Amino acid sequence: MSDARTPPPLLLGPADHAEPSLKAKRARAFVALGAARAANFLPRTIGTAIVTIVAIAVLDSLAPMVWFALLVGLVWIDRTLFVQLAQRAEAGDPPSDNRAMMAWTFAQSLYGNLLAPALWFAPYGHGETLAVIYIIAGLANGATTLRTYPPFALAGLAPTICVLIGLPIADYVLSGAHNPLDLMPLVAAFLFLGFGVNLWRGLVASDEAQASAETAAARERQSAAAAAAAKSDTIRRMRDELRTPMAALIGAAEHLRRAATTPEARQHIAMLAQAGDVLRLVLDDLSDLDRLENGLLRVEARSTDPRELVRHVVDAFRAAAHDKGLELFLDIAPDAPSRVDIDPLRVRQILFNLIANSVRYTTHGGVRVELVWQQTPTPGRVKLGFVVSDTGSGMSRSQLAVVLGRTRMADAEAHGQGPGLGLSISLRLARLMGGQIVAQSELGQGSVFSFSIEAPLARPVGLQKGRSAA
Repeated sequence: MSDARTPPPLLLGPADHAEPSLKAKRARAFVALGAARAANFLPRTIGTAIVTIVAIAVLDSLAPMVWFALLVGLVWIDRTLFVQLAQRAEAGDPPSDNRAMMAWTFAQSLYGNLLAPALWFAPYGHGETLAVIYIIAGLANGATTLRTYPPFALAGLAPTICVLIGLPIADYVLSGAHNPLDLMPLVAAFLFLGFGVNLWRGLVASDEAQASAETAAARERQSAAAAAAAKSDTIRRMRDELRTPMAALIGAAEHLRRAATTPEARQHIAMLAQAGDVLRLVLDDLSDLDRLENGLLRVEARSTDPRELVRHVVDAFRAAAHDKGLELFLDIAPDAPSRVDIDPLRVRQILFNLIANSVRYTTHGGVRVELVWQQTPTPGRVKLGFVVSDTGSGMSRSQLAVVLGRTRMADAEAHGQGPGLGLSISLRLARLMGGQIVAQSELGQGSVFSFSIEAPLARPVGLQKGRSAA
């Protein structure tokens, strides 16, 4: 039984579906018209000014100057009207009755063509050629700026076409209509119009193809945004659903560890607590991936002892390495700096993922973690290097390229060859902190992953307090 509060579905006929589409299409056409006519104001004014100067010389009269002054005002009004039309279209209210604008377009085009007959019938021998050039320029201008809306294009081009056809006929009649060869300019006019129509149709088809491509791209962007939002929502829900039982599991393991009476029981409980920590870090990785993709993850540097940081991370894997029969070594440079300004959470996360991968893919031998450093040319800054090497099976060059992100990770992960969530996030975190992760590996020779980052030396705590007090 349907809910009584739910309204019945609307049955839309063909007209109902067509109306929004036609309205949107008309709105896009008006926006393009406004942009084209606004951009056309200056070129049209300059071009007409040049023609006016030529006409003054040919006609030996200042009348073209009066014509030009009025034309500039008409062109400015035309620009203003079309810009207002585009603004209405952008606001979602494109007018459906455009007869007034069509009449205006026809009238200002007709006025603009008044100079062509004056040039054609001028005593100057090449007046006809100048008139034809001016008419062709008018046709090109109208076709390019008005083509997005055919009714306006017809209104603007009709006076120019009539002048192009009418002048040869008028000249033939006024000359006595004796020699049919005097109509050859009329034949040329029809040939030019035929080529022009084909060119205009090509421009219109190109505009429609571009509009379709832009619409498809907009739909793809909307679909991608919806998919990203759905993925983010799924990640947040999964993280929230798992966080509570995970906290309970870790808390119970800690409680059991305190109550355990034998070393064996404490060891098993420690392994359980470590597994909980690993799962919690996976949840954190999911959260960080979501924030990285949305640009919301921030680096928060603070004074940190890198030696203690790497010790704590390595200690978290000793039980897992022992269970696989692996040796886990830690080498820290004896003169390593004791305090640097880094984001300890993110550095720890990268180290955790690198060591986890090495322990996971190493079946014999061991894993070695090193902390090295060196001075930088900038005073007060050092370059820290965390090196994780293993005696695992190693990787080929193609696998190494996938791990370092040199090929498409999505395709690689679809075939089970991707770097995994933790390493993918580590690569992004390293770049976010201005560092980098490099890898060296050969099949059967193990792998070496190095994470390096530059950091300023932290001021001693006592000095900071003293300066604050001062």
